[in-house]
Amino acid sequence: MKTNRILGNYTQEKDGPLFIGLAGIHGNEHAGIHAFNRVYESLKTNDFDFRGKFIGIVGNLQAVEQKARFIDTDLNRLWEDETIEKLENSHKYQLQIHEEREQKALLTLFKRLRSRNPNRPLILLDMHTTSAKGGIPFSIANDNDFSKELALYLGAPAIIGVENIISGTTLNYFTKLKMSAFGFEAGQHDNPESIDRMEAALWLTLDKIGCIDKRDIPFHAKHKNLLKTLRNNIPPMVEFVYRHSIGPDDHFEMKLGYKNFQMVTKGEVLAKDKNGPVKCPEDGMILMPLYQKQGEDGFFVVQAVDVYSNERVLAL
Repeated sequence: MKTNRILGNYTQEKDGPLFIGLAGIHGNEHAGIHAFNRVYESLKTNDFDFRGKFIGIVGNLQAVEQKARFIDTDLNRLWEDETIEKLENSHKYQLQIHEEREQKALLTLFKRLRSRNPNRPLILLDMHTTSAKGGIPFSIANDNDFSKELALYLGAPAIIGVENIISGTTLNYFTKLKMSAFGFEAGQHDNPESIDRMEAALWLTLDKIGCIDKRDIPFHAKHKNLLKTLRNNIPPMVEFVYRHSIGPDDHFEMKLGYKNFQMVTKGEVLAKDKNGPVKCPEDGMILMPLYQKQGEDGFFVVQAVDVYSNERVLAL
């Protein structure tokens, strides 16, 4: 079935923010598409009092249809100033890399949305899933105070510091635009529960930014408790401290059994590659261990930070 770039556009033409749900930046991550459709259909059916606009956008259309992370390269690593300048000065037919053509279409769309909604606060949720089992959901805030507030409001662990270890992400790009954007990783790709968690994240964000009153949200308490309960004993906020970058010739192979937020220790063998064992660089918690063929991130390590000071907490 063909996927459209715009999943839906809901508004009652009242003052309020523009909330963009961005799904399918990675084409094998479909939970965001299904979750947006659930919320969108509920809004249309129930006709709740709604302020602002709610739009669903698909990032990598061809990859979504092929259920592949990407076609030529990772679309969530291309949002650098140099690449964006190149795209803005090129016709789409001049671009040889598939993801650059997708990115150009997205840039054109984002620019149009901003120009047509000059007085609306603009918030974006970048929706993802992971290849690892044991899918504890988490949010990722960009370097923006309201982004951190939004990420924490969901109740799942919130992660900061992405701009310090990964370049070219959508969150990096929207930080430069002074826009409140955050990501949400709902769990494993093919787990139906990932759709439920993503739906909860969308409803809770609509509540937090004032688009809809929480009393009108179906099962609001259930959504709030779902994400908070899954956090269990994991700290409410953690920070990226390490990214293990890999290339196609590294023959990287993650050891089986690692789950998000599992404790790891310095020197622990986490994987192997062409050079031998890959050891953990420091104590912390592992995040997004790679259990799929495509990807440039072998794993991440995070450490707990204080919610108020953003300073790292020594005792995990």
